[in-house]
Amino acid sequence: MPFGRIPRFSPSFSPQEALLSARYLMRDGDDDEVVAKFEREFRSYIGAKHAVMVPSARYGLYLLLEALGIGDGDEVVIPALTYYAVPAMVPLLGAKPVFADIGLTSHVLDPAAFEAAITPKTKAVVPTHLFGTPCDMDAIRAIARKHGVLVIEDCAQSTGARYKGVRVGNLGDAAYYTFGLTKNMTTLSGAMITTDRDDVAEKVRATIKAGGRTDKAKLRKEAVTGFAMFLATHPKIYWAALHPVIALGNKLGDDPIHERFGEPEHRYDEVPASFRSKSQATAVQAAVGLKQLERLESLNGARIRNGRRLDEGLAHVPGLTVPTYPEGAEPIYMSFVCHHHDRQGLAAALRSRGVDTTIGYMSDCSSNPIFSEFAADCPNAREAFETLIHIPVHPNLRPKDLAHMIEATRQACLEVGGG
Repeated sequence: MPFGRIPRFSPSFSPQEALLSARYLMRDGDDDEVVAKFEREFRSYIGAKHAVMVPSARYGLYLLLEALGIGDGDEVVIPALTYYAVPAMVPLLGAKPVFADIGLTSHVLDPAAFEAAITPKTKAVVPTHLFGTPCDMDAIRAIARKHGVLVIEDCAQSTGARYKGVRVGNLGDAAYYTFGLTKNMTTLSGAMITTDRDDVAEKVRATIKAGGRTDKAKLRKEAVTGFAMFLATHPKIYWAALHPVIALGNKLGDDPIHERFGEPEHRYDEVPASFRSKSQATAVQAAVGLKQLERLESLNGARIRNGRRLDEGLAHVPGLTVPTYPEGAEPIYMSFVCHHHDRQGLAAALRSRGVDTTIGYMSDCSSNPIFSEFAADCPNAREAFETLIHIPVHPNLRPKDLAHMIEATRQACLEVGGG
């Protein structure tokens, strides 16, 4: 193996931010001032009038739906290929998630499917800029205006991406983001909502202010985990320590990384008490967020360069389908997601060549048993869910890593066979 082993991801969290975290975890100063500064800087970066830190993206969506008046009997259109927690928030307000299909290789909401899903009860749509790829927002907004539907952008995987020069999160009535350790920017934990509507921002902020602070013990654990991830994904350490563990887990039918950062899919009977009781962000989260925001364009720029190289290098590999992007979309390549008829075989062949991979955490929610009462026919989402596979695209890849991955993918596809 000429260039060692290549991890599926590499965190944006750095040793400098680990030291910053330690300093803020030990301080007793005012949290509100640092949090307010981060909110101001973030809203300026996005171009929105308001930004409010929230404890998680799922709770951020819930708060936006609540603030926008979504309630009993209303319908919310959601792309079928998404993270299970997105549609799981909707029934908590007495509303119904309505699943609409995606573009098979763009992985984002198909505008025609969105319009077909609209009924007189439709009150909102949640276009998810999945894998860092912006949706066709001109078409989606035109349809939404035509039918009087609110637009809540899901920017959980797309902070910094643009659509026709405008940053996502500034293209609808409101938006939400998440800053977990594996995202393109992190605040250790936590999320953000943005909006230009004063009433929405005021309602969300009032609910957040009524709760307590995020637990510092949790943040301490996340800081340690983030630094450990930084070390573990260093090429030499990953080759010697983490890759053998992943390889062994795969042989036993497990994925240790997937299990560490994933969670069992489930429905909520009510809003978890912890969402409300520990809703306010802390200075350590905001301080890390400010430092990450300074680096975000550089980090995203590296992802974009790597993604474009993969676009070019994997375009004509037999049996492999590469992603496509809506016209006007300027993706940040949070993930580089291809399709193959035998993704498990391809994953094994890639790992034998030192390239780690994953099928990720997205689900075809339209056929997911936990949403059986909301089932819909979304063939593209179903096919994508059954065939998608992630190729590493993180900012720490070197040109020789990319060259090796492209050649390894070609060889692996030849070994496994075309579809």
